[in-house]
Amino acid sequence: MKKKASLSPKNDRLISFIVFAFAFLLYANTLHHGYVLDDDVVYVKNKDVQAGFSGIKNILNHSFTYGFTGNNDQYQSYRPIVLVFYAIEKALLGNNPHTGHFINVLFFALSCLLLYKLINKLFLFHVSMLHTQYPLFVVLLFAAHPIHTEAVANIKGRDEIMNLIFFEFTLLFILKHIDTKSKKDFFLSVLFFFLSLLCKEVAVTFLAIIPMTVYFFRNIPIKQIAVGMLPLVAVFGLYMLLRSSILDPVTVSEKMKIVNNALAAATNESDRMATALLILGKYIQLLFFPHPLSWDYSFNQIPIVSFMDIKVIGTLGAFAALGIYCFLVLQKMWKQRYAASKSSSSVIENAKSQYSIFNTQIFAFCILFFFITMSVVSNIFIMIGSTLGERFLFVPSIAFCLAVAFALHPSPTLPKGERGSTTSPPLWGGFRWGLMFVILALFSFKTFTRNKDWKDNLSLFTAGVEATPGSSRAQSALGSSYREMGEKEPDPNKRLEFFKKAVMYYKKAIEILPGNTEALYNAGVSYYGMGDKDKALNVYEQALKAAPNYVYAANNAGVIYFERKEYENAKKYFLQAIKYDPNNSDALGNLGAINHNQGNMKEAVEYYKRSLSINPVNQNVRGNLAKAEQALGQK
Repeated sequence: MKKKASLSPKNDRLISFIVFAFAFLLYANTLHHGYVLDDDVVYVKNKDVQAGFSGIKNILNHSFTYGFTGNNDQYQSYRPIVLVFYAIEKALLGNNPHTGHFINVLFFALSCLLLYKLINKLFLFHVSMLHTQYPLFVVLLFAAHPIHTEAVANIKGRDEIMNLIFFEFTLLFILKHIDTKSKKDFFLSVLFFFLSLLCKEVAVTFLAIIPMTVYFFRNIPIKQIAVGMLPLVAVFGLYMLLRSSILDPVTVSEKMKIVNNALAAATNESDRMATALLILGKYIQLLFFPHPLSWDYSFNQIPIVSFMDIKVIGTLGAFAALGIYCFLVLQKMWKQRYAASKSSSSVIENAKSQYSIFNTQIFAFCILFFFITMSVVSNIFIMIGSTLGERFLFVPSIAFCLAVAFALHPSPTLPKGERGSTTSPPLWGGFRWGLMFVILALFSFKTFTRNKDWKDNLSLFTAGVEATPGSSRAQSALGSSYREMGEKEPDPNKRLEFFKKAVMYYKKAIEILPGNTEALYNAGVSYYGMGDKDKALNVYEQALKAAPNYVYAANNAGVIYFERKEYENAKKYFLQAIKYDPNNSDALGNLGAINHNQGNMKEAVEYYKRSLSINPVNQNVRGNLAKAEQALGQK
């Protein structure tokens, strides 16, 4: 029987403190940051979250973005746990971004601490791994990796952190159940797996990761592992039933927007797949060399390529080699375990056999872990709403950290007696430790400096344009930051300068993607703010050619014609707006104004009333209604 490895309680507490403190302090410079990017969607402008405790019921019964969009099928995501947590935070602490960032950093430090506990649990029977402080370096590398800034420095990224925390608890309790046969631990593992599913859909990949981990790190027959997975599979089935009962059916006519996912621009499935594989290779590159980093990699930062592209050929070759390597390792593991089960050899001989494949076993585990956890977000099997996202590497990066730390730590050998031993020569061992320190220092510096980009939208979007200038969405987002500054600026000269900067970035966005309707619309808003209504009307009409259902562009175009007193042209656009959105109170109110000016008081009253039934606080429409009713002699 193998002897369990462990550190003294005192040392374990000290290392746990180091891990937690290192992770927390590394992101401490985000505590004074504000709300950025999608924080509006999940928190600031999410009506269910803003309702606090009273909004929890609505959160549990709708999609992830329903509280912001009012649409129950736009993203087809059901992630109630993190929204419930936001709602409780709002009820108790109000709208305070500093509190939100503190909780994010606290949770991240907790996830690092749990990862340290989990790795110790995984290597429970490998004494030399723990005596070389392998788990500590893995976790420090994970905590310092700059790729995590998007998940930690952005309050919305809490779904990634909580998903990891629940996964860590799931695996910890499963391993504890295996080692102690405790039914309570198994029940807790099932519960935490369900919670991870309610945090983010990528938790479905854990159905493959959990049995694979057990197979690699515990000598348990495959049949027994399969039987043990049945309750987790049943919980997943329950989750899918719950999800399908809450979310509306997918709207088949809804096309993926190119501005969000560049792969939608592929003209055939072959090119889409080739580009997706190249992007998967880009993810690996970002793990080894995380620079430059950006919040967005949309069209056309990563152009569509074919399988004839040399980079795609090289990526395919590398993936094939990794696949063959994993197959050979798994084959050797299976043969070794089969032979051990039939052999009457001594415990020492069996241990030697296991340690002889341990090196290759770890690397194969890491390769499989990475590709399995990336599968759902890779755009290979299903299209998602993003071309590439650094946040998607939050869990898969664990594989990278395990592999790099294993490659650099002193090589384990068969333990002698009760102590582990290493075979690395002192000089080589010193070089490895030095290299570890250099990697940690570089990663920590990059993380600390990258955190500053997430202070506010202007700093984030400015850094995004510098890192990914080929992204139409990144250019448009920076333009919107300047536009919003212009709308708030009282000084007319500064206001004009902000709008000019906004237009400059919107033009770049449109140059990259002429069909970027959001950039066209916002350019129109900026031109209007500058007083150039002709150019504003021109880009509004361009936006409507690309997307006739762009209600806001139609309404704004109608407003310009209304101001010119070209009422028939104005009416055409207002009618177009309510055709696609019958409850658009602005367009309805504007139709009332047109009929009012044309002397059609009865029609004006009808439109005014429809507008007020949707937006009863619009005092301008209410005043116009009173005048129209008076003209009709109804008062």
